[in-house]
Amino acid sequence: MGSETLRRRTAGSATRPVPRSSSADFLVPGAECGVNADVEKHLELGKKLLAAGQLADALSQFHAAVDGDPDNYIAYYRRATVFLAMGKSKAALPDLTKVIELKMDFTAARLQRGHLLLKQGKLDEAEDDFKKVVS
Repeated sequence: MGSETLRRRTAGSATRPVPRSSSADFLVPGAECGVNADVEKHLELGKKLLAAGQLADALSQFHAAVDGDPDNYIAYYRRATVFLAMGKSKAALPDLTKVIELKMDFTAARLQRGHLLLKQGKLDEAEDDFKKVVS
């Protein structure tokens, strides 16, 4: 099965191909969900660390979540939230853009990106985000 792919359904998204490394993984019950379970653990721990004000540790957890599932819009959104809490708005902007690419109707991400674009003087881009929120 090495180069074949399996389909996996992630919360709130369409099915997407997931590369499988070996046929042995397929024989282990629940192995196909291992990546998502790890991602969920990183997201949950990152959320707790963020609430405790441990921003650097929270950021590490959200980096791991993004690495574990590059199509998980929540991982990008939470990482952007930490960047914003750290005062790193330039680092947050690409993550907010990725969130919107993955989930176009994520209003909070679009609003935050609009505010960042406004602060950067990118008035037309900010206006586009704000118009999409109210339409």
